[in-house]
Amino acid sequence: MKNIFIITICCALFSLNAFAQNAKIELANAYYQKGENDKALKLYRQLAEDDRNLPFIHNNFLELLELKQLYKEAENYLKKIRAQAPTNIRYNVDIIDYYISINDSAKANQQFESLKDIVLENYNMLRAGAQYLINDQHTAYAQELYLAARKNQRDPNAYAVQLATLYRFANQKDKMVEEYIKYANDEPARIRYVKNMLQLSLKEKEDLENLIQKLMADIQKNPNNDLYSELLIWANLQLKNFYGAFIQARALDKRNKLDGVNSLEIGRVAFENEDYQNAEEIFSYIIDKFPDSKNYLTAREMLILTRQEMVKQNFPVDTTAIRELVKDYQLLIDQLGLNTYTLNAYREKALLHAFYLNEPEIAVDILQQIISYPQVKPDLQAQAKLDLGDIYIILEQPWESTLLYYQVEKSHKNDELGELAKLKNAKVSYYKGDFKLAQEHLDILKKATRREIANNAMDLSILIKNNSILDSTQATLQQYAEIELLLYQNKIDSAEMEIEQMLAQYEEHPIVDELLWLYAKLKKEEGKYEEAITYLQKIVDELPYDILTDDALFEMASIYEKQLNENQLAMDFYQRLLVDFPGSIYVAESRKRFRQLRGDFVN
Repeated sequence: MKNIFIITICCALFSLNAFAQNAKIELANAYYQKGENDKALKLYRQLAEDDRNLPFIHNNFLELLELKQLYKEAENYLKKIRAQAPTNIRYNVDIIDYYISINDSAKANQQFESLKDIVLENYNMLRAGAQYLINDQHTAYAQELYLAARKNQRDPNAYAVQLATLYRFANQKDKMVEEYIKYANDEPARIRYVKNMLQLSLKEKEDLENLIQKLMADIQKNPNNDLYSELLIWANLQLKNFYGAFIQARALDKRNKLDGVNSLEIGRVAFENEDYQNAEEIFSYIIDKFPDSKNYLTAREMLILTRQEMVKQNFPVDTTAIRELVKDYQLLIDQLGLNTYTLNAYREKALLHAFYLNEPEIAVDILQQIISYPQVKPDLQAQAKLDLGDIYIILEQPWESTLLYYQVEKSHKNDELGELAKLKNAKVSYYKGDFKLAQEHLDILKKATRREIANNAMDLSILIKNNSILDSTQATLQQYAEIELLLYQNKIDSAEMEIEQMLAQYEEHPIVDELLWLYAKLKKEEGKYEEAITYLQKIVDELPYDILTDDALFEMASIYEKQLNENQLAMDFYQRLLVDFPGSIYVAESRKRFRQLRGDFVN
């Protein structure tokens, strides 16, 4: 009983002492936080006499000693706690940091060697030691610590990702790349992460070119390493060197007997980036080398689409070349039959008949076949209905168009095709002069999911409103809508005559900018680029604050760049747009094109 009483008394005294110590620590910390450094320092010195308090006061106490320039006291304190807890990583790093702060690199190195010995005996302390060094901004020591552990373990790839991260923050790009490659070599599934990290780090053209040179040297030593090929593909794609990417993709396909899988993907990327020349070569290669593979059909279709885009780039469009494309589509369908895989090619053929060869009846027949095909996919069927509706407008049967558009609105109520159908219905109402109904559709579409649809809805809505304010009869707007309909129906001569008459009749009307814009587009499509620029320049000069002024600047720049090969003039207009219209929707693209023309690397 007596022993229990003594134990109880001891426990109570211990608790009271611990409570008192905690209160003293809290008071010292409060002084420290308030900046009452002398009071805090006095208490910390007292508390430091009891080793049990050190974990709770260490950081603040050490900082105060250094702040007060009590370097000898700080050194003695650090030596003392190091002696009491020789394997405590935090204390070991702090003494290194102390000697660095007083520019004693010899002692800092000596202490680092001690830390290294501790870590190499217990790898569980490695990450903590490296992190403490990093936190104190001693990344070179952290690098050395990981390298020592790697050497000691005799594993040349150990701690690769940790070292890569350290080299990245130190801007040592060559070493960083080397470590990321080691990291991915250990486990191929890591390549996605490595690509992401390289994309964050290699921002300059020179960096990517250096990576390619390194990888080319590596692949010469180890030609069967797929990682090098994949990274070479990635690096070439960053530089938009699609042919270089194709060379590696082709080798990867051949090595792994992939029937052109990677090559096809490079071809698609080249196509999306409008590098039609390389896209054509890549798709032709797949067709030639893998005629019995599942990629053959896709390559055939993509090759025709590529050539189609190449034809469309030239104005006026060469109808003979369009005829050749129609033959290519028909040959594909004759060889493979009409099935779910060739329906999309059949649709593309229909569009050529309708919009380039003035053969809408042939297009109607093809699209009706697609719509009624038993296994047609819902999206393709809906797209064919939209196309058919467009053609019925050409055939002056707008009621048929409206019916088809409503069907797609209903079947695809909550997706982009449904929104596109609603926009087309708004256009039909606009062509017919029912501007109120058109506006009701457009008000809904301003919040469309797809930005292009929302922007088009906004543009048409503004056109209707701007040209209705001063003209309650909307007669002028009706004339303009009829011109747009004539153009849609490919009645170019009639449309041009109407535009000229309106320009002569309405010199001060808000519709003038729209008429000039239409005329410029017509002249461009006729291949009369200088005339197109003349009308665009009128918008810029005579209507400098008009809603179409930035459009006109961008279009002029584009014509100078792509059709006339006048790069300096193109740059001038892109730059003018960037300066005068910083809020324009064309700003991002203008900046990109300006930099490309100037010769900058644009990722």
